Amino acid sequence: MSEDLLRVVASCVWTQYFPEDQHIGVQESSEHRADSACELIPEEEGRYQAVLMFHTCFEDSNQWKPIIELHDLTKESIQLSHTQLINRCQLCDFASVMQEHPEQVIACLGLALCLFRDKVQATSSRILVRFYDVAPVLSISQIKSHVINHFVSVRGTIVRVSPIKPLVTQCNFICGKCGRITLRVFPDGKYNPPIKCMYACRSKLLPDRSTVTTIDFQTIKIQEIDHEEHSGRVPRMIEVELHEDLVDSCIPGNVVTVIGFVKSVNAQIRSGKFGKQAQNNCLHVLYLFANNVAHTNEKCEKDTEFNKEDLQEISQVYNEGNVFERLVASLCPQIYGNELIKAGLLLALCGGTRNAKDRKTARANSHVLLVGDPGLGKSQLLRATASVAPRSVYVGGNTATATGLTVSMSKDSSGGYALEAGALVLADEGVCCIDEFDKMGTDTQALLEAMEQQSISIAKAGIVCNLNARASVVAAANPIGGHYDSAKSVHENLNMKAALLSRFDLVFILLDRPDEERDRLLSSHIMNTHASVPRGWKQAEKKGHVAGNATLLERLLLHTQISGNYIPVRTIRKLITYSRRYLHPQLTREAAVELQEHYLELRSSSIFPLNGVSITVRQLESLVRLAQARARIELSNEVTVQHVRDVIQIMACCLRDTDVFKATVHNARGLSLPKKVKFYAARLEQVAKRQGNNVFSLEELVEIAKSARLEIANFYDFLDVLSEHCIVLKKGPKRYQLQASSIR
Repeated sequence: MSEDLLRVVASCVWTQYFPEDQHIGVQESSEHRADSACELIPEEEGRYQAVLMFHTCFEDSNQWKPIIELHDLTKESIQLSHTQLINRCQLCDFASVMQEHPEQVIACLGLALCLFRDKVQATSSRILVRFYDVAPVLSISQIKSHVINHFVSVRGTIVRVSPIKPLVTQCNFICGKCGRITLRVFPDGKYNPPIKCMYACRSKLLPDRSTVTTIDFQTIKIQEIDHEEHSGRVPRMIEVELHEDLVDSCIPGNVVTVIGFVKSVNAQIRSGKFGKQAQNNCLHVLYLFANNVAHTNEKCEKDTEFNKEDLQEISQVYNEGNVFERLVASLCPQIYGNELIKAGLLLALCGGTRNAKDRKTARANSHVLLVGDPGLGKSQLLRATASVAPRSVYVGGNTATATGLTVSMSKDSSGGYALEAGALVLADEGVCCIDEFDKMGTDTQALLEAMEQQSISIAKAGIVCNLNARASVVAAANPIGGHYDSAKSVHENLNMKAALLSRFDLVFILLDRPDEERDRLLSSHIMNTHASVPRGWKQAEKKGHVAGNATLLERLLLHTQISGNYIPVRTIRKLITYSRRYLHPQLTREAAVELQEHYLELRSSSIFPLNGVSITVRQLESLVRLAQARARIELSNEVTVQHVRDVIQIMACCLRDTDVFKATVHNARGLSLPKKVKFYAARLEQVAKRQGNNVFSLEELVEIAKSARLEIANFYDFLDVLSEHCIVLKKGPKRYQLQASSIR
């Protein structure tokens, strides 16, 4: 294509890329505008030479031509690699020019692509160039005044999204006296109309609203991702402007990499004030004019990419054996004696497999609740869980609100409402750790939908939407009164409704009871932790070996007694990310049978639940999710019987905690009458199953009440209450039959 023909083709779309070059005239003909556009002024000539250079590079280069031909140039925008462009461009100083004048360079690139697409005939459509793979990726705290007008890449979490609005880019103004037309372009969306006609009449100009050109406009706010080196300070945030096809490309909670130009604007004007005092303000704020938005939570993030060294490190950990036991010991190693609790937290981090057929309804994440006396390390366990999770949010229940956990609405400077993400939305596909869960009060009811449906629905201020909240909730709570009362159920100790409590897959109860042997082991573990030469894994393996039929707790205790050679936090995070991304285990037939038998056994013994936790289908789904997580830790795509048995032992720690049941069975004093009836009926059910007979004499009923240490003033009145509840019925002289028993 000749240079003259290129100039004619470029003139048709030149003003779409460089609107400031539009010629001002009065009812000019299209032919005159085309001719005048070809008469490039010196500044325009330099940009045209850049366009011509890019076009030649696209057309003649053996490296660039195949890449360009892979893209559909009929689309509104195309994606180009910034790194490849820098490496293959013929200009030696192109990288610095791109860094200092990114808008001009990108406009020249888009115009060159239009010429490459339309070699024969002109077209009025333009191509938007969107860059990816821009290095280095800066943190938001590095965006300061020295990078204004520079091309940068920033990664963060979206915390706020405004509604979509039209933005006026140019408009014709008509003189009220002479009727001449003046075209005014508004760069960066700043409305600056002409004051008076530029011709002899100098009359007032009125906007012709029918000639207004608009584009879609939206603002988002991103927050820097938490890192260990930045902990302890307020996270930085920055606003980002989205235009045209980038609008509505992300929602609150998404982790994105924004590529664009750093710009500044008057702080008063940014807040919606346009008076003379606001215009004289010297304080400016920085924002990003987005060129591209990449969803990094759907791709490989920098912290979760797997290079050769990472894969070798993961392989080395698994080759050493006892992976699950070592991971449990390495999770918060300063906590001793709660190995099953740490195992449950590790399973919650890995999560289950989402069913492809039921992807939108069935959840794959497990929720864990820690309940117990103060000073037992619940907060430390939560901190450790948040530190090893690939994506986590840690909040305190005493300062969190319902909207702070879910989604809130805020009013912007233009009067519209914008969505602001809460903790659960920000922790999407991660872990949300909530400490002091009991201090939240009624705000905990906001978690019901998010914990089960894995989404948050909002209908406020005319906005109806649904946001993803696919996060595992790990909460810690103190019981009412400061200490756990074993005579009460879990939801009575927490004053928590059963609907919320049932959504937790695992509910661990931590009790502070004097135990000489446990206290000795705990003190020895703490001393070994602070010893100058801690013992290692190999020394412990020489001291003893656990039998193949040992319980999960015995296997975990063997490795927890060693205070050295723990797996680093970074490696644990890599292991969890790798297992969640590449492994999707399914139940084997033997494992499914084992789970079903255990569930039926739990159901048969839950007619009168002693600990206030009813056994429903949710417990079966929880067992499946936990078993899949157990298989993921072993990098297995099949859930074996051993995986199921390990999970059953962890679940038994929650449902049939030995210490809690001993206290409940042997200390039934201080119960109210309804709880005495419920407790006594459960004891009768156990005795009836053991004897194979559901008929009792009066003496046997009295003896059972004494063995349970029930304080009953008048046993005959108590029998009348049992008869009113249809628990026992009189079958003869001093003989009673248990109606709730399954034995007939």
